[in-house]
Amino acid sequence: MEQNKFERYSAVRNTINKTLCVVVNVAGDNITVFTKTGGKMTFKAQYLEPLSEEEAQPIKLMIDQLKKEDESKKITAVRLADPELIRSGCDKFIRHIALRYPKSADAFKVFWAELLAITGDQPGRTWEMKPNTSSNPCPVLKILNPATQKWVYCLNLLAGYGLRIEIKKEFLPPGCEALFPIDHAMFGAGRAVELNYKDFTPEKRRPYLDCVKIIYKNSAQQ
Repeated sequence: MEQNKFERYSAVRNTINKTLCVVVNVAGDNITVFTKTGGKMTFKAQYLEPLSEEEAQPIKLMIDQLKKEDESKKITAVRLADPELIRSGCDKFIRHIALRYPKSADAFKVFWAELLAITGDQPGRTWEMKPNTSSNPCPVLKILNPATQKWVYCLNLLAGYGLRIEIKKEFLPPGCEALFPIDHAMFGAGRAVELNYKDFTPEKRRPYLDCVKIIYKNSAQQ
């Protein structure tokens, strides 16, 4: 099936179980859809078929709602472009961790400072708070995509009692795969690792910091 039949907000049918869905992302032959049950799933294009306007009527309200939600996120993202608001959001995020896990918050602040020393502390450019922070707040490092000249998400830090680091596979340097043993993270686009702060010593942090150094060095050379 031709890829150009699928665009964001298109109504489609899962040919496997006949479920009606809405396209929310297109990445080559991988189509991510939002289902009527409220979940996201990614399929190869061959397993989806476009619906006619009449066939799409049962999910028209869902399509309209998704459009409204995305527009709201865009407005929020513009507001968060203010560096001080981004920094304030990160401080609030860390304070929330500290209320439950003071030692974890202290450990995260040390690692976060080490990362920013490598990437540059430029809120809104080299890092920001992920837009969907209302349900799952997450500081994220960004990197310049040479092809588009835009700063894109590179590495997510899901912090709390422990730390989960998720990295997009496209930025993972060769030889660093073992640092992120969990494959198929980020809907298959990334790899991840889950760490315990009490065991995350300077010696164990070093390989991750070195990995980030390689990523940003490679980006600067492109």
